[in-house]
Amino acid sequence: MWKRSDVERLTGLTRHMIQDLCNPNTSGDGLGFWEPAISKPGYSRFDEGDLLAFYLVRQLMKAGFTLKEIESAVFDLMEDDDSFERALRRKATVLHRRRAELDSKLSVLEYLEVAATAATDDRLYAVMEVALTQSAERAVRAATAAVRAAEAAEADEGSVRCGMRELVAAVLSVLRGEGAPAEVGGRGIAPLVAGWARAVADLLADDAAPATASAQRLIREMAHAVAGEGASDVRDALAAQSLAAFLSESENGVPVELVFGEGSFAFLGQAARACAGMSENE
Repeated sequence: MWKRSDVERLTGLTRHMIQDLCNPNTSGDGLGFWEPAISKPGYSRFDEGDLLAFYLVRQLMKAGFTLKEIESAVFDLMEDDDSFERALRRKATVLHRRRAELDSKLSVLEYLEVAATAATDDRLYAVMEVALTQSAERAVRAATAAVRAAEAAEADEGSVRCGMRELVAAVLSVLRGEGAPAEVGGRGIAPLVAGWARAVADLLADDAAPATASAQRLIREMAHAVAGEGASDVRDALAAQSLAAFLSESENGVPVELVFGEGSFAFLGQAARACAGMSENE
């Protein structure tokens, strides 16, 4: 027989954990999950079966199971079916989701650290530059996945990626109050931004719907500028999909509206999704 202090040492479970697992007072801290071989007020002793049970508890806790999830997982393991496997898959799904969230946060921290090295009055724009550039990259990848691989060549993807980066540079140039930015892809997007902003303002003033012909012409013009002169229909479609994905990320709303005017983000997003043949939920 082993004492509770022995169980703590051999399993890595804390005294409080063991008490919770063995305490039958489920209305309080107790889970009523396990009854030791000998259990008396102020006195407990544990046998081999107890040690094996608590060993399993420790392994499950290392895998992310909480104390309250332990009981069902342990009994699932004893079932002659796939219950335990399903419990593990559910936990894996939760942990993968959590890891993705942490990876995303670490990615943001990395570019915030980059921005910290910029001049004080440019730090906000440095943050915005990296955020918009990453958003543009995600948009191109999403668009490439949406267009059939047989249609979109690698050259199309690279060209549209270059155009999206030039669009980001043009937006940042306006926000910084600079002149035309250095060309990223040679498409001459920067001089077009002011005209696009006026067109959006006119459409909004006329209460035009995003699916109207005039709004769709504007989106096609923007997409063609991103795709580059001499672009094929496939490349233009890829650019339109990229714009739609870019304008679907809510955090891009601030820079877009500061450049294209109040109400422009929702309008351009809806127009781009309509042009790309996407539903509002995509």
